Amino acid sequence: MKTTGKLRGVKLLATLDYVTGRIIWKEDERYTAETFLAFLRKVVDAYPTGKIALILDNARINHAKLLKPFLNEMKGRLKLIFLPPYSPELNLVGAYLWITNGKHFLCVLNQQRY
Repeated sequence: MKTTGKLRGVKLLATLDYVTGRIIWKEDERYTAETFLAFLRKVVDAYPTGKIALILDNARINHAKLLKPFLNEMKGRLKLIFLPPYSPELNLVGAYLWITNGKHFLCVLNQQRY
């Protein structure tokens, strides 16, 4: 397996629909309020009708002033619910993606051996 020799991080914003298991995600190189706003728009576009509740950690971008006009526009349709501080065990999307990606990574490694 070829590598560049450099560590490169990728930032992932994701939602997990508890009913269907559907994942909506946005990948970027940095977390910014603009990135998060684009992600929120993507979520709203993916669910054109009905109410949406997103459970979030308390990252600074999740509270950015830039979001206020959009959140006011979506009032009654989109609700942001924040987890208590320092509670990664409640972040089910992170746990789900870590487990899924871990299994995928193992499959890739196993395929590389043969």
